[in-house]
Amino acid sequence: MITLQSRDLRATILQRGATLTGLWHCSSDRALVLGSPDASRYDGDLLYAGAIVGPLANRISGAFVTIAGQKWALPANEGANCLHNGPGGLHSLRWDTTEQSEVSVTLQADLPHGATGLPGNRRITARYRLTPDGALELILEAVTDRPTLMNPAHHPYWTLSSHGADAHSLQVNATEFTETDAENLPTGQVLPVAGTAFDFTSERRMPADRTIDVNLCLAGQTAAAPRPVAKLTGDDGMRLEIETTAPGLQVYNASGLARSDIAMHPRQRLEPFAGIALEPQGWPDAPGRPDFPSVDLHPGTPFRQHTIYRIFR
Repeated sequence: MITLQSRDLRATILQRGATLTGLWHCSSDRALVLGSPDASRYDGDLLYAGAIVGPLANRISGAFVTIAGQKWALPANEGANCLHNGPGGLHSLRWDTTEQSEVSVTLQADLPHGATGLPGNRRITARYRLTPDGALELILEAVTDRPTLMNPAHHPYWTLSSHGADAHSLQVNATEFTETDAENLPTGQVLPVAGTAFDFTSERRMPADRTIDVNLCLAGQTAAAPRPVAKLTGDDGMRLEIETTAPGLQVYNASGLARSDIAMHPRQRLEPFAGIALEPQGWPDAPGRPDFPSVDLHPGTPFRQHTIYRIFR
């Protein structure tokens, strides 16, 4: 594994999936993301945990997209739909290390035309950096040689407390969400969060007695620079603040994690509600919904998503 070290933070990163396997603050020996020191676990029990998922993150209805009038079939790995581009997605690839220092690393994945069911020879890079002011910065970039789609997302499960999802309080700067159906696919309706289980406009406890799995709408388009979007606080005072350019944030309280006795970081257990996924992203199923923020990628117009994770005690 690759280790980054600054005055305040230490991070471990696996080339498989450009995965953030661990993050520690100098004030505590508890890992702040769900993970394991055993790299082999990220091909099974810890699938997606801490990885870059995509290039089309989240769910795509019917497992197909249409680009420039041509239909492209995606792997159907969740019923008739596609989740995170299926088993050959970015989470499963071994990324190459192109730059590394004590506090930063850049990883690169090259996707040939047709790979993951999408057109274009694509190059995706992920740059992790520990900043002097005690933050973890992640910049995702992508280019293509022909029109395609691009919506990668970072998928860590945050564990600011050792007591599970309901030992965290969350606040998100989002007044709307994308409504979903029984298959967790967007219906196309963008609804107010007020009066729903998805209202985190004021800080409140994350429930661990029912599923929270929702795309909260941060903006109608990608922001030019990272802006504050969310705050997560553990019951012992550890706090995470997220800034991102992405137009959406998937909030998932890990209700579907399978219980397992695999070796995890100290004081972690793999079980339902073991952490909270907060995933900056484009809106789910955007290729089939022209009224959603576009995830189109064209030659000469690079994709860029910039996220900052600030850790405080």
